[in-house]
Amino acid sequence: MEQQGLTLKQRLAQKNRKLFKTIDVDGDAVDLRRPSHKERLHAMKLSETAGEIDASNKPTTMEGGLRFVARVVATVMYEPKSKLRLYDPAESADVETIMGAPWFEDVMKDAQVAFKGSLKEDIEEARGNS
Repeated sequence: MEQQGLTLKQRLAQKNRKLFKTIDVDGDAVDLRRPSHKERLHAMKLSETAGEIDASNKPTTMEGGLRFVARVVATVMYEPKSKLRLYDPAESADVETIMGAPWFEDVMKDAQVAFKGSLKEDIEEARGNS
């Protein structure tokens, strides 16, 4: 559905995040969408500021690592119909909800793959190491 009167720049800014995959979470469909690099960096910065990961993106503790993964899940998990993010990685309550969810372990791996995307390759290419 094209929106009349908008410039290409405005239309591109309104695009949805790319769908990585739709998964079943205890009977409910959930979309895992690739975040933008800006969203990835934001989640990583939140975790670093909270002391969950260090400047090299390594977990400071087991709990810190799990909290970082909970932020990753919050960053990539979307409601399929509305295409709105289900959780906010900056909200402590949302991170706690994900940490305590019985499905957290079930979605961790797919969420991390969706979150990572081509980040490492993009950074290597930007550094000229590809």
